[in-house]
Amino acid sequence: MRTGNRQQAKRVAALALLLCFLMVALLSGAFILTHANHQHDHLGVGGECAVCAQIHSLENQLKQFGAASGGVSFGLAGLFAVTALLCCVSVTQYATPVRLKIRLNN
Repeated sequence: MRTGNRQQAKRVAALALLLCFLMVALLSGAFILTHANHQHDHLGVGGECAVCAQIHSLENQLKQFGAASGGVSFGLAGLFAVTALLCCVSVTQYATPVRLKIRLNN
């Protein structure tokens, strides 16, 4: 497999994984919204309502996604700040009047 194809395959896999996370989050939220006022069936396993158990599980999963997205946001913000700082330093270091071919005589 060539390098270009491998990179494209990685991008497609990353996009598919991102879409899976988004679909889980959206469908979990939709399930919670549509089943919030359901009829309770306490005759299930252990006397618990199966829908209530599923809703609690999905709420925990959405809380974990929220915590992870907050961490990722702070990480990306830090990475952006460091990259911007390095770009500013590199531009000011190499942008001299001689390199920019600026004449300083009037």
